[in-house]
Amino acid sequence: MPLWNDIGKLLAKQMGDYPYSTPIDAISAFCHNFSRAKLIEQLRAMLHTDVAQPGPAHIAFANLPFDVIVTTNFDFLVERAYDIVRRPYYPIVNEDQLPVSNIPACTRILKIHGDFNHPNRLILTEDDYDSFLAKYPLISTYLANLLILRTPLFIGYSLEDPDFRQIWQIIKARLGNLQRYSYTLCVGAQDVDVARYERRGVKVISLPGNPPEYGNILNALFQELRDYWLNKSIEASTTTTEEALTELSLPPDAKTRLCFVYVPYKLLPFYKNKVFPIVERYGFVPVTDIDIVSPTENIMAKIYSLIKRATLFIADIASLNEVFEVEFAIALDKKVIFIKEEGIEIKSMIIRGVEYIERPKDLYSSGISEFLLMLEERIQKISKELAVQLLDEPIRLLKKGEYRAAVISAIGLLEAELRDKLSKQIQYYVPLTQLLGLSVKHGYISKEKIQFLERSVSIRNKLLHTRESISQQEASQIVEEVINILQSLHRKEET
Repeated sequence: MPLWNDIGKLLAKQMGDYPYSTPIDAISAFCHNFSRAKLIEQLRAMLHTDVAQPGPAHIAFANLPFDVIVTTNFDFLVERAYDIVRRPYYPIVNEDQLPVSNIPACTRILKIHGDFNHPNRLILTEDDYDSFLAKYPLISTYLANLLILRTPLFIGYSLEDPDFRQIWQIIKARLGNLQRYSYTLCVGAQDVDVARYERRGVKVISLPGNPPEYGNILNALFQELRDYWLNKSIEASTTTTEEALTELSLPPDAKTRLCFVYVPYKLLPFYKNKVFPIVERYGFVPVTDIDIVSPTENIMAKIYSLIKRATLFIADIASLNEVFEVEFAIALDKKVIFIKEEGIEIKSMIIRGVEYIERPKDLYSSGISEFLLMLEERIQKISKELAVQLLDEPIRLLKKGEYRAAVISAIGLLEAELRDKLSKQIQYYVPLTQLLGLSVKHGYISKEKIQFLERSVSIRNKLLHTRESISQQEASQIVEEVINILQSLHRKEET
């Protein structure tokens, strides 16, 4: 596929002895000599629009949880990459798409120069560039707003487009030193490249390697960035519930009790009132995306991070917007409880064969009780399947040298077990220290153990809320004793 400069030279060649200077000049002259329709026909052929397929770098890029992408490309390689990895996206070409607010959590692809599906919207010639700000004021404003509020990362972009440079210069003139830092990825950047970008207020991230290997280098970078992003975005966020904080503080590869409940916001009151108590009854910690306050506005990164960290994923499909998240959880081999609102037809081949629970559309209908019963049976079944793995997790973390995580995991399991045992005696939330006292009162824990456990809980709290460490000996003592207590509680239940 030719680059922008190559396109200009190819078009100039078709005009005989036309003296080539710049791509825009050649494109404008071709349009004037042969018509706009002929120009678009030639561009479609040169860019192999109908047959070109995304390469490994495109695929790796589509797996990154960016929520806004801005491109001047006319082709559909980015969209096709998103189709391949089955990630939701929403292309924005026309200004009337900007005010639409009920778009699901997906990647918005702003095609500021249009695309071949909208030939009248393409920005190709000198006249198109000169009139861009006047003809498309909303898109210009939206782009300017992004550049002011977000941190731009330029990939394979030279900043040479006249319309973009006009907007860039306006922002630079208005904000001066208050303008956000911007970054660009370059492979084997030369001093002259760094200097050119620096003059325009853009910091160069120079990747080692040679430009011919650009695709392979970006492919590796995007894969590494994705893993880092999914693992670290939660660490940079604030968790609003203590139990969820406990589970999210564990290492990314740890088996947690976290249950990510992904439902439309209008259904949250129903789920928090009716479903969360069921989830907690079987030892899981329910959490929603609004329980995690992220320092950025990137909802997608937060959602995909939570799916990755959770052991159980409950998704309520009230529309087709949430299907992609279910597919992602299935791909990660998560325990998934798939709930479908009655009347919704699932077209996804990946989840069409997945067993689901149908929920009545009317939350106050008589069928809700039956729905909740079916849901509880499914959660109970999964809880039994995971019981041994969860009980073994503190020991696994201990052997791995994750002493801090091992203690947090063990105390978390103990808390879940005691809350389950005392669910009939307590009608409201009580701290773990009070749970220990009630456990002695009702004969679940002996008086001899209580002082040790209270001290262990205090250590867990310090580990959870500070950066304090713990020795192998002390961690082993706490974990082994807690596991013995849990096994004792399970034996009492069996008898």
